[in-house]
Amino acid sequence: LSFFPSQFGRTEVIDNTLNPDFVRKYILDYFFEEKQNLRFDLYDVDSKSPDLSKHDFLGQMFCTLGEIVGSPASRLEKPLG
Repeated sequence: LSFFPSQFGRTEVIDNTLNPDFVRKYILDYFFEEKQNLRFDLYDVDSKSPDLSKHDFLGQMFCTLGEIVGSPASRLEKPLG
């Protein structure tokens, strides 16, 4: 996997659910025939602290923007690693 230089954004915190429905959307430029790696980190947030080291890390998922764009309805589901 290639280097992930920075955090692009964070979704809002959804309280006490295994199936969150996120409202915040992110717009990314898609470059055809260019591999754009993405990493999604999932945390169990138990306080108001923005410091992720203070929360439980649940897992992460790697994919490319092309995988999302090419999925039915641009929705991709993969297991956390």
